[in-house]
Amino acid sequence: MKTKKILGIVMLSLCLFSFAGCENEDERKITGYKEYVLTLASHKIPGVLTAEGENYLTNVYAVKTEQSDEWESLGSIGGFDFEEGYEYKIRISETDYLDYRMGQPAWSERNLLELLSKEKKDSEALPLHFIPEWYYKDRFMPEYKYAIEADSKEVIEADLKANPILPLNDHYLLYDAGFSKWIVMDDGNNTKGQGYIKKTDVEDPNTEFPLSYKMLRPEGQICGTMKWDFMNELDDENIYHSFDVFIVQNASLKTDIIRNIAPYLYKDLTDYYVSKYPEAGVKTVVVSFALSLQ
Repeated sequence: MKTKKILGIVMLSLCLFSFAGCENEDERKITGYKEYVLTLASHKIPGVLTAEGENYLTNVYAVKTEQSDEWESLGSIGGFDFEEGYEYKIRISETDYLDYRMGQPAWSERNLLELLSKEKKDSEALPLHFIPEWYYKDRFMPEYKYAIEADSKEVIEADLKANPILPLNDHYLLYDAGFSKWIVMDDGNNTKGQGYIKKTDVEDPNTEFPLSYKMLRPEGQICGTMKWDFMNELDDENIYHSFDVFIVQNASLKTDIIRNIAPYLYKDLTDYYVSKYPEAGVKTVVVSFALSLQ
């Protein structure tokens, strides 16, 4: 009797487990499937993707369908090995799913079916980005501060306010692995500059950074020091700006996604203002820009 009872409990448990498994499989549904041909551009482009309800900036594919002459953005293609500098023609499958248990219940997966052609070339008429204005509107603007020691302090302060190194109304977006790439947008959705960041570690900021930075300490705990060269891929002169950088934790900026870590960009402008205003008695001028991260 006891053995039969135990066996019955085991069988009931297996049935319940099987039923739950079937029920979970039923909750994920395929809502659509199609196959089509795409042209993939030879270079990836900054664009905004959505995953688990979050929007984030990354490099995306620029693609054209056979029915369109306009480049559009596309996130990922399973089984496809992209090589920069080549334009591709491929056939892919697109499967649409629906699962209300997930943070993003409806999504699509694209997979490579066939590589039709691969040609070494620079794709023509590519846009500079696929970043919608809503993504950066009222965000990613620098927090500007400065410190001055001068006999005519008001003259220097007026100049700093009128001529900041970084225009304060532009939006400075850092992205990609380790935030190694950047793009600057204005409110008209125009690209002011974009490229990559050449980073150099600074082991001893007390000897490699100007002492004037102590007048304008960043808010929060310093967890790294570096030199950043913003290399501009849209300009033949190449360097957009160079800064000494403090990586700060628990900063006052809204950077929840990356545990309140933010870069503070510093530059000592003392020599510049001594030369520009020789009668102002300039002793020290230093500026900082705190950038928000996505």
